[in-house]
Amino acid sequence: MSGSGRIIAIADVHEGINFGIHVDPESGLDARALDIHHNLVLAAKNAIKSGADLFIVLGDLFERVHVSPTVREYIRQDVIEPLESAGIPVWILAGNHDQPSNFSRGTSIDDFRGYPNVTVYRRPTVETVDMGGKCVGFIILPYLHPRQIAGMIYETMGREVPQEQILHVGQEMLGEWIRRRAEELRTDCKILLGHYYVEGAKLRKTSYPEVLPGEFSLRRDVIPDNIDLVLLGHIHLHQRMESTGGVEIVYPGAVERIDWGERGDAKGFLEVTPSDDPVWRFVELPTRDMISLDADVSGVEDATDRILNGIPDNVDGKMIRLNIKLGESTRSGIDEARIAERLKGAFHYSVRWTEQVEDKILSGSFTMNPYDLLEDFINTNYNEHPRREDLLEMSRQILREALQ
Repeated sequence: MSGSGRIIAIADVHEGINFGIHVDPESGLDARALDIHHNLVLAAKNAIKSGADLFIVLGDLFERVHVSPTVREYIRQDVIEPLESAGIPVWILAGNHDQPSNFSRGTSIDDFRGYPNVTVYRRPTVETVDMGGKCVGFIILPYLHPRQIAGMIYETMGREVPQEQILHVGQEMLGEWIRRRAEELRTDCKILLGHYYVEGAKLRKTSYPEVLPGEFSLRRDVIPDNIDLVLLGHIHLHQRMESTGGVEIVYPGAVERIDWGERGDAKGFLEVTPSDDPVWRFVELPTRDMISLDADVSGVEDATDRILNGIPDNVDGKMIRLNIKLGESTRSGIDEARIAERLKGAFHYSVRWTEQVEDKILSGSFTMNPYDLLEDFINTNYNEHPRREDLLEMSRQILREALQ
């Protein structure tokens, strides 16, 4: 490769996600999903403008294993083909959302294999690339589901292990594989790419959990000291941490805010210059403002005015969520038409009412967003269920597929 000696690395794009906000009846895509797509395009344009040698997607290019042809076509036209014209290779790692639990099953990311500049990684592998006058070795770890881990253990050990030992044995096995590959590489720089939660990474408390109970993760002590840099997807919050041996681990984070819990996070991608001491910088992308407002109008006579006074003067183009606490049977005294008028310039808004009734709290939502309605249903009926988060995530997956 001859270029700038620079890598552009992005993660957790989640193309194909459906928020149900301002849906275009012709394309079937909603405006919030297009926010995400626009940021992916901006990252690709940056790679072209800077003459990058490599464009890497660190998992979860797609929201699920199979997305609509429309979504795939948008990425072809706006990302894959412009990068191909610029002579920039594209590496796509499978993430937990777009990696099937069985290697033999296809996925929408496989659809791009026909482009000569695209390589899709669904199994662990190693690549060596010359860029910027340096020989760079990559150890590549796409996301592996527990079922795939179990299959690899059987291939390696020739026997099955008890279900409760799969994750532990898998960590040891994968750690040994990483160590051996790192020793075998005779390169100027060694970079580990993957899509995993590393113990100690900071998670956001969201209704859209990145990490689910029982999934495979990486321990910091399995990263060999002779690795120069680790770039990972899966965690939506951009952050830097270190392995037990002091190897730098960097999450670029998601390219846009997926969930309300991410409303204060900066979003972007990484520019990486490989060397024996790699240099990286975080490039911030534009994000849509998300403003959550709390108003307690219990026992307040001018409740409508109190609510309106808490709303910023400029809400144009912003996402607004109002959380209103009020006394029993007082909602009828609130002028909801005035609130709606004040918020008419917002990109989208929802109002959540929490009514105090003696010793009980009754919650309700004034929203047509199906995802908000689904979460309210789960909260009402399964809030104390030990697997509430799993139920919510499974319900979301079914709803996404139905809406798609």
